[in-house]
Amino acid sequence: MNTTYTNILQHADALIQSNGFHGFSYADLAKELDIRKASIHHHFATKADLGIAFCQLKCEQLKQLESHLKTLPSAKARLQGYFAVFQSCANDGQMCGIYAMQTDLRLMAEPLQKQVLKMADLELNILSDILQVGLDNGEFNFKPTAYQQAVIICCAIKGALMLNRSEHHAGLFNQTCDAWIEMLA
Repeated sequence: MNTTYTNILQHADALIQSNGFHGFSYADLAKELDIRKASIHHHFATKADLGIAFCQLKCEQLKQLESHLKTLPSAKARLQGYFAVFQSCANDGQMCGIYAMQTDLRLMAEPLQKQVLKMADLELNILSDILQVGLDNGEFNFKPTAYQQAVIICCAIKGALMLNRSEHHAGLFNQTCDAWIEMLA
């Protein structure tokens, strides 16, 4: 069901991925949705409230992703499935919403900071679990812990998404994902 609440969150997601959390205002969001700012304030009294709802939505989506990935037959397929989630960001020249939120972390109120960190930790744990399965079954080979490797991979692919935003580096995200699959084998 598409409600004003979900429309606001969906458009906020797109704006966060394009401009970062502090890179848009309620006026921008209202214009995009063709509604009044008061309608946004009705659902989200403050921008921090909007940010918290965004983080909660992303956590729910991450949990759904985790459930889906666990149905895939191999760690390599799970890793490819994880990478595929970011393909639309790469195609649209956007950042990862999770990392876009982290760039503004120090500017956020503590309740929002906690939600952003919870979201980022959830993503790293999902990726770490995939890597641990691959290490345990011999599909992957790497020296650091699975969690350390997850941090390295996250930084690489999210950095590739940032670079991918310019035409000069178009395709860099896909090249980075392919290189990780090859390096882990």
